[in-house]
Formats: sequence, C-alpha cells, structure tokens
Amino acid sequence: MEAAAKTDSVLSKVALVNPQLAAAMSHPTRVSLMGALLEGPASPRQLAIAIDEPLNNVTYHVRQLRDLGCIELDRTERRAGGRVLERFYRTSARSYFDDDAWEELGDKERLGLIWSVMRLISADITAAMAGGTFFDDYDTHLTRSPMSVDAEGWGEITELLGRMTEGLFEIEERVRERCPDGGAQPTIHAKVEMLQFRSPEPAADRDGPGPPPR
Repeated sequence: MEAAAKTDSVLSKVALVNPQLAAAMSHPTRVSLMGALLEGPASPRQLAIAIDEPLNNVTYHVRQLRDLGCIELDRTERRAGGRVLERFYRTSARSYFDDDAWEELGDKERLGLIWSVMRLISADITAAMAGGTFFDDYDTHLTRSPMSVDAEGWGEITELLGRMTEGLFEIEERVRERCPDGGAQPTIHAKVEMLQFRSPEPAADRDGPGPPPR
C-alpha cells in the first residue's frame, strides 16, 4: 500500500483512492489481498495460501473487491482435469491513499489499515531475509533516523515523503516506457518501504538525567 500527501503530475495518472476503494481497504483482509495482488495476478486459492486465510473468507473478500471495482478478472484456467474453472484476478487501480482519501476512514478503519500495512512490510522483509535477497550486492538502503522536530519540521518530513513517493512512480513509469513488454534486461523485484511516525519521549526526557557515570 502507498500513502502520501497530495501530489500531482505522475500521480494524476494513478487512480487515487475514491470512497469505494476507501471502503474496500477498511478491512485488513482486503488490504492483505490488495498487497498480494500487487505482486501479480492470482486466484483466490493462491491468495488464501499467500495471506494464510481460509479460502471461503478470501473468496468473499475477493468478491467485495471486484464489486467495488478494485480488482478485475485477468484470466481463467481449467484445472483438476478440466473439471474446475479457476479465476485469476489483478488489481485495476493502485491502493494509494492521499489526504482526502484518508479522511474518508474512521479511527477503527485507519488503525486496521495501518496494522495491515505493517504486517505486509514485516512479511516483505522476512521473505527477503529468508530468500537471501535482502543483502544481494549489498546495495540495500537501510536508514533509521530518530529526530526531534517542531510542527513545521514534521510537516516538511511529510511533504518530503510525498515527493519521494511521487519520484518512485516516475521511476516506474520510465521503466514501463523503456521495457513495454518486460524488455531484455533482467527484472529486479524491488520493495521500497517508508515509515514516519511519532515516537514516545526518550526515557531520559521523561525521568530527568540518569545517574552520573561511575
């Protein structure tokens, strides 16, 4: 999932969240399904395995996402000797939350969305570590930046992350232009995860200075 401040240019080409998508993404299972489908088309059976949910539950939420216009049928395939028709779905719009879309959600829906995205981030990192790709070529970027800022500084961080997200879409667009059919270059499956959050005060600030060194 992506979330950022309001931007235009490349983001104007992306279907920003409307009330229907906001409603769809208010359930954690649907957030997980959209995250899985960003990897590529999949059937409810495959999605149930991917997000570790019962098939009947996944089928229900896939139907909800389809009815809300968030996903669409990609193809059908026969399996089990042709007796079973398996439907594969793909995303029809990015689940991108701008400021207006975020306002569409209540507190419960916002908390559910945040936790669902956190689980997806955790799963992404775990899969990359387990698959041995996290440190491929050691060009992974990893930054932790504790900061103390005022309200204006917090707003500047938010705007900066919005511009960075816009830049990511611009890169993706240029790749599509260079490689309309996948191209001959090897594909690098990248995940860019950005976090910004308010932290509790450090213990030293709450309790006063610690004991003098011995």
